[in-house]
Amino acid sequence: MSDTGPFLRVEGLVAGYRRGLPIVRDLDVHVNRGEIVTIIGPNGAGKSTLLKAVTGLVIVEAGTIALGADNLVGVDPARLGRYGLAYVPQTANIFTSLCVIENLALAGRRCPSAAQRRVEAMLDLFPVLAERRNVRAGALSGGQRQVLAIAMALIAEPQIILMDEPTAGLSPIASQEVLSMIREIAAGGVSVLLVEQNAKMALGISDRAYILADGQNQHEGPAGDMLDDPVVAEIYLGGKRRGAA
Repeated sequence: MSDTGPFLRVEGLVAGYRRGLPIVRDLDVHVNRGEIVTIIGPNGAGKSTLLKAVTGLVIVEAGTIALGADNLVGVDPARLGRYGLAYVPQTANIFTSLCVIENLALAGRRCPSAAQRRVEAMLDLFPVLAERRNVRAGALSGGQRQVLAIAMALIAEPQIILMDEPTAGLSPIASQEVLSMIREIAAGGVSVLLVEQNAKMALGISDRAYILADGQNQHEGPAGDMLDDPVVAEIYLGGKRRGAA
């Protein structure tokens, strides 16, 4: 794969659940290596549809989805791991009836020659999973479930992870812990494309961000600039525009 230009490049994307009824239209997003990019916007803006388009779970009618030099349009979702891409959906991202170690072992099947080594690496990286290795995943706290889902995605040593609402339903403390973990993952060289309703906290750990509305790009730029933008704060971050009554 080429090291020049964006690592993940989405251009002119038209995609949705039914052909002829797109949710996202002419959408452009790019992610550089080792970068966290957050997608924010109102409900129904097309944020999750974007991730599902990249991972082959919805119909792509037009546009480019490239990872390095590889075209991902039409690739079987089950084969995306071979391209260095992992996806953590918002729900159904772990096997609740299995214990922690069994979940990790199942994820390890994606790298059979190094499965045991990668499982042990995840237990070392996430001590909370090592402590609860024999606990049924359904009995974990919400934050611990997300840690397990992220660990399962990391098993195959992806180069980029797509995450859909990783803090959904979590307490503020657990949300901050998960987002801090994501920052550490990126610091290790893994790119992250993050969809997150907790916009203020997500922007705080991100390099860049896109705002979507009605399935199209509305604004993009450095995450810090968006945090400081009073108009963005008023509309998307629950703040008030300076000078407003």
